[in-house]
Amino acid sequence: MRQVWLVRHAIAAEAVADSNDESASDFDRPLTDKGRRKFRRLARSLVRQGQVPDLIVCSPLVRAVQTARVLAKAAGISKPEILVEEVLAPGVQFRRLDAFLKARPEACVVLVGHEPDMSRSLGHFIGGGQVAFGKGHVACVCFDEKVGPKTGQLSWFVGPELAR
Repeated sequence: MRQVWLVRHAIAAEAVADSNDESASDFDRPLTDKGRRKFRRLARSLVRQGQVPDLIVCSPLVRAVQTARVLAKAAGISKPEILVEEVLAPGVQFRRLDAFLKARPEACVVLVGHEPDMSRSLGHFIGGGQVAFGKGHVACVCFDEKVGPKTGQLSWFVGPELAR
């Protein structure tokens, strides 16, 4: 069985309107101390329950990279490194995401991205509906064979407020 975790980045600083380049300010928004702390608690809780990913892949936006690093550190993952991939940048295209996952051999792959992409991805994999991902929420989708549209089953869904 194969697992794909869908993770929405943790709480990040608000975007600062910059008349010169709004996209740059959104790209560079870091996690807040509160976001980092809450997600670290959730990541540690998952690890204590035996949930340890083989690979962490994230969007190139700063808040997603930082969320991925928090998870990797909590899980004690030093290798493989975190992969920063454009396929998880806002506006995820499922055809590209499916192809990326099919090319990965790891049993448990974590995808760290953004809303509404994580909700839409969950619906894509399990075949319907959307679950609104709060910041720092994690969904685990299990696949018996191939990863693709309507081939997964939601195994669990947790948020930082449930971490102990």
